[in-house]
Amino acid sequence: MDALDELISTRRPGYSLPAEFHLSPEVYRLDLDRMILGHWHCAGHVSQIPAAGDWIELAIDIESVIVVRGDDGQIRALANVCRHRGSRICEGPAGHAKGARFVCPYHAWVYRTDGSLARARMVQDDLDLDIEGLRRFPVHVAEGLIFVSLATEPLGVEQFDEMLRRTIAPLAWADAKVVYTETYPIAANWKLALENQVECYHCAPSHPEFFKVHSQGRADIAAARLEVIDRAVGQGIDIACRDQWALAAVPGQEADYCNRYAMWGGAATASEDGELVAPLMGFTEPDGGFTIFYVGPFNHFLAYADYGAIFRYAPRSVDRTDLVVTWLVRGDAVEGADFDLDRLTWLWRVTAAADRRIVEANQQGVSSRFYEPGPYVMPMESSTNRLIDWYLDELAATSI
Repeated sequence: MDALDELISTRRPGYSLPAEFHLSPEVYRLDLDRMILGHWHCAGHVSQIPAAGDWIELAIDIESVIVVRGDDGQIRALANVCRHRGSRICEGPAGHAKGARFVCPYHAWVYRTDGSLARARMVQDDLDLDIEGLRRFPVHVAEGLIFVSLATEPLGVEQFDEMLRRTIAPLAWADAKVVYTETYPIAANWKLALENQVECYHCAPSHPEFFKVHSQGRADIAAARLEVIDRAVGQGIDIACRDQWALAAVPGQEADYCNRYAMWGGAATASEDGELVAPLMGFTEPDGGFTIFYVGPFNHFLAYADYGAIFRYAPRSVDRTDLVVTWLVRGDAVEGADFDLDRLTWLWRVTAAADRRIVEANQQGVSSRFYEPGPYVMPMESSTNRLIDWYLDELAATSI
């Protein structure tokens, strides 16, 4: 603890972190215990597992969690670790449990979709099989989004649940469907990936495609933001604008944030030309805005007039972070008739790939013997500074 306190004290307020925070395996293990596993993670959307036995994987660090729809329609999160000798049971990002059963590929122990042990083959008569089955984790479903916590004592969900209800219930996200998911492995520490995500100081030089149709990264956008909020409210779309993120979170509750921003240059949505790429979601006409909302540190969401995007950051090791991007459209939209998938996903595929390049370059730079922490530029990097203050506060805690 003395060494940790000393390391934390080396960070100059308002400056980026010393290199050890991005390079040290020991610091990463503390990150995992004290922040990464202490928060809720968005595993995906209910449309990805519509039938009993359908499952998707939530991968964090070396942990693998099976998120499955059971025979009773309930969604559960199960450790992907056989209770016999610990083998992985499911492989890949998604699948289906045939006959609503998971079969371990090693010794063929069989589990039900609620995690209970159904059968163990060829065992001796006196072997005690009164075991609990696969480890279960808390699950919370809100407006179609599936959240999983691996914490011993999960943070409360009431605050972010209320924010989501007000923000995306009018946009019918609960009835939307996932049309594409892509994972971007980033060769960098998770904090560098998140620092980049929460600021738009880099948007003009690094993302010309994004900058062309968004107001973020520009000076004096407050008036335009208020105008699009008024236009949304005029169509019956309530925007729960608030900041309960980082150290402003309600005690004992998962942090949340929500705000609505203006598009730019007459753009209606985030596309190559700014034109709509899918049927409207909740709006009768485009209001010229988009909503950004966060749940905890690792889940960021964008709601445009015609589609939604989920960004989940998954730390995998001290120098690898997966960015999982998921695109949503209205539930009744038909590919080929109502939207073109390539056009729908173009902007965020380009932007996510660029983010991977610049964050990896950032990791290479902080790995240099010549790296020295630099000052955050205010107010453009104020959210990055808040993120790091929050991280250090949780890192200094004695338990999750």
